Amino acid sequence: MTGKEIRSAIARNWLDKALSAFEIAEVCLEKKNLISCVNRMYYAAFYAASAILANEGKEYGKHTAVRAAINRDFIKIGRMPPEYGDYYNRLFDDRLAGDYEPATRFSYEEVRDLLVKTREFIGWCETLVSDAAKRTDE
Repeated sequence: MTGKEIRSAIARNWLDKALSAFEIAEVCLEKKNLISCVNRMYYAAFYAASAILANEGKEYGKHTAVRAAINRDFIKIGRMPPEYGDYYNRLFDDRLAGDYEPATRFSYEEVRDLLVKTREFIGWCETLVSDAAKRTDE
């Protein structure tokens, strides 16, 4: 296996984790467990972000490092639509609030809207990884 093939396989594994976390987020929304839904959406986005970074041979051990890399290596230079950067940063903050601030509450509508954006973000990351894999195969 070449380095690119290994990176592609790692990225695919991250994407599989993202899709799994997203499925759980959907169940949490259905059951109106909004804080858990936000948590699972964040992890779905984190795993998808980790996929696009791994695809380039970048791996980070901290959530803040992944956030910084997405902002630096994708948003700032125009490789990712800026609305995805805003979304990822919001979800990062919302997950922290939901996990660590006991009075945190989210509305059903805002969580539902974030779930739609999470699916779009994962899809965008999947496309980026898939396009890179096609270039590797050529």
